[in-house]
Amino acid sequence: MSMIFDRLIQASDNFLNVLKRKGEPVEEDHGFDWPNYVFRSGVFRRAHLDILDARDTKKLYMMHLCIFPHTNDPGPIYGFDLIAGPSKVTGAFHDFSPGYDKQHCMLDWFHDKVDGIEWSKKRELPQWAKNIFSGSMVAAGNISTVEELDIILSLANETLHYYLENIGSSSDIDSTESQNWYCNNQKLNPHTPKVMKSLGFDSDTVERFISTCLFPTVNQL
Repeated sequence: MSMIFDRLIQASDNFLNVLKRKGEPVEEDHGFDWPNYVFRSGVFRRAHLDILDARDTKKLYMMHLCIFPHTNDPGPIYGFDLIAGPSKVTGAFHDFSPGYDKQHCMLDWFHDKVDGIEWSKKRELPQWAKNIFSGSMVAAGNISTVEELDIILSLANETLHYYLENIGSSSDIDSTESQNWYCNNQKLNPHTPKVMKSLGFDSDTVERFISTCLFPTVNQL
């Protein structure tokens, strides 16, 4: 058994258990035959955990977690994505992405938390990514040891608990436009459909998944 895969299965189970404790499940029957868990609570509008386990067929394990605040909350959007083979994590990305309030205090907390992480690689981002990600986004690749992987999984777990404990403020604003801006830019990411098609999913399924389940705009729900 791969220790990398073992750690990722433990982490995805942990994320799921946290969401079960903090939110209520939402039934979204899109007809996809891999695990997609959606939750809602009084402090967040939508939390989506997607687990694509292709260890047996393609020797890959993918995990995606994205949490949106309610549309009267100016807070950031939580995002964590990871893709791994049996011997290394090829990509891990984590961010508190700005929502309505581009100077929100939770963004400052996240910046301080990840500042100085040496294995996070600075890279030139495409325009769609520049449009939505914070300057503190964590991007790591070629993580080949369990010790390194545990660092990023521990970070994602700590930031998840902080996020769920601090999101949920309400004010006289409407963040629908900023949340839809995030979703529509994420749909421009060419890597997501490329990876899914390499796993054997047809173009229609991939497009429907990205549009209706991975990054649905507010008016789609």
